[in-house]
Amino acid sequence: MAALDKEKKSSRLLASRRYTHETLNASQESFTEVLDLGASEIYTEADLIPSSGLPFSGSSQIHSTYSTKGKSVMKYWYRQRLTKSNTNNEVWFFLDPTGSDSGIGAQLISDDQTVNFISPKYSIAGLATSTTEDSTPGYLATLLKSTSLDSSSLDGDDIVSTNDYTFDYKTGVVQFTNSSVDPGNSDYLYMTVYQYVGSTLASGNISGSATSTGSFGRLEVGELSITDDLTYGSTNWNESGGALSVTGSDFFWKSTGGGFDIYDNSDALMFKIENKVAILGARTTTPTATAGGIYYSGSDDFYFGYENEVS
Repeated sequence: MAALDKEKKSSRLLASRRYTHETLNASQESFTEVLDLGASEIYTEADLIPSSGLPFSGSSQIHSTYSTKGKSVMKYWYRQRLTKSNTNNEVWFFLDPTGSDSGIGAQLISDDQTVNFISPKYSIAGLATSTTEDSTPGYLATLLKSTSLDSSSLDGDDIVSTNDYTFDYKTGVVQFTNSSVDPGNSDYLYMTVYQYVGSTLASGNISGSATSTGSFGRLEVGELSITDDLTYGSTNWNESGGALSVTGSDFFWKSTGGGFDIYDNSDALMFKIENKVAILGARTTTPTATAGGIYYSGSDDFYFGYENEVS
C-alpha cells in the first residue's frame, strides 16, 4: 500500500480535486468543492484596505484604528510581545494580552489568540517586500528578537530575517524553520503588524456596489456573489426574460415622501400617486383600444376602452 503524500494532497485540494488513492494521478481524481469556509472568514470590506499610503508607522500610534467611509477597517499593532509555546521555542502566538513567559499549550486555541492580520497581498506590488516599520511601510510583518523587555530599545539589528520563520497572517502563529534559528530561552519576540477589523459575511455589514450580471440570478456585492433566486423572508426575487419577478403573499408600499412614481425607459412618467391622487402620464398618440384600459391625452381628455360598442 502506498503511503499518504501530504504534498500531493495539498496541491490537489488547492486545484479543486479530491485526494483518494495514492496510486491515482491528479488527472484521475474528481473535481469537487474542497474548501470549507465559514462566514466569519470572508472579509466583506477588504476593498477599504489601503493598498499604499499606510496610515501608521510608529509607537505613538500603537493600537490606532484606521477608518474610512464611517467604517473601522484595520488596527495597528506596534511591537506586541508574543507568547511562546510551552513545548519548545519554535512556535509563538500573537495573544492579547500577552501570555505567561513559560508559554501556553499549542493544541488548544487560547481565548486571547488574535487573528486576521493583513498580509502584503493587499498592497501594491512596489510595497510587497516593505515591512510595517520601514520608512515607507508595507504590510509585511516586522518581527524583532531581544532579551530586553523594553521594546522601545530595539533597533534594526534586532529584526528577525523572514528566511528564519513563517507567519500565518490568518491565525497569528509564528513558526521558526528549524532549531538552529529558534529563539533562546531568554529571548522575547515582538511584532508590528496590521489587523483586519472590518466586517465579515457573518457580521452582516456588506460594503461595495451591488450589480447584477447575466441574469438577476447573480448578485455581486464587492467580491461577494449570490447565485440563484434571492429569497428574503417569504418573498422570492427572480428574473425571467429580462423581467423582474417578485413573489409574495402581500405587498405593502410605503413612501415617506408621499409619492410613488413609475417611469418608462425614456424617463417619461407613466403613473404616479401623489398625496392620495392617482395621476396618469399624458400620451401624445392614440393607443390601440383595450377593454378596461384608460389613458389621458394631455389635453384634459380621458379615454376608456370597453369590450362592446355602447348603443
